[in-house]
Amino acid sequence: MFTFTRLSPATSRDHVLVGLSPMNGRYTPEYIRKLIYWLQPRFRSIDVILPGFEAAYTLVAAGQPPTQAVRRARRACRQVRNPAVQALADLGVPDAARHVTSWTRLHANATYRAALIHSRRAYLTDSRIRRACRDMTGEVVRNAAAGGREIDAADIDIAVRYVIAEIPLFIHGPSLFGATESVFVYHRPTPLVTAIASGDCILTAEPGQSWAVVTEEENNHGRTGTSAALPVPSR
Repeated sequence: MFTFTRLSPATSRDHVLVGLSPMNGRYTPEYIRKLIYWLQPRFRSIDVILPGFEAAYTLVAAGQPPTQAVRRARRACRQVRNPAVQALADLGVPDAARHVTSWTRLHANATYRAALIHSRRAYLTDSRIRRACRDMTGEVVRNAAAGGREIDAADIDIAVRYVIAEIPLFIHGPSLFGATESVFVYHRPTPLVTAIASGDCILTAEPGQSWAVVTEEENNHGRTGTSAALPVPSR
């Protein structure tokens, strides 16, 4: 059903952090259910992460009025959160709702707040991080914009806060979720993960942090793939 491809050499099965994208058509309730059902037995513990109010930045940048953007973002987040909670509950994960967290809720966590400040500083001072953030933001906003609306630098300035808010999850998963080692999984590699894993930027993943791509395939018989395409340098 799924292929699991490591983007760094770590092989731990301690903790998996599953990133969900609420305005990506891939993340239907059925896909979320299948993904969590497949991942949960393969790790000692699991958490699911999704944006909160940050999702509204993308919609505002795409041309929606702020009030409408907030309503739509809330609705979209509920549509991915609820199936994730239900899947974890069905699998017998205790207090399932506690294991589906929004970036917004992480503002109560001192580690997240400190990492967010560092991430903002990296965006302002590191050209590779800035370029990766803006490239990712531009793609997301263009996908959200209606009627072929042109996206300019000012729109990206608004929406880039969405991408920056995600950076701490790429580098501090073990600390944020109380794990010795944590692998962040998404359906494709992102420019930010590539930049962080390269070791050529100001951002450094904490010990125990790794990344993987999980893709759904019809006939791979649950195969687990490995790759060192993005090796993490020793420090």
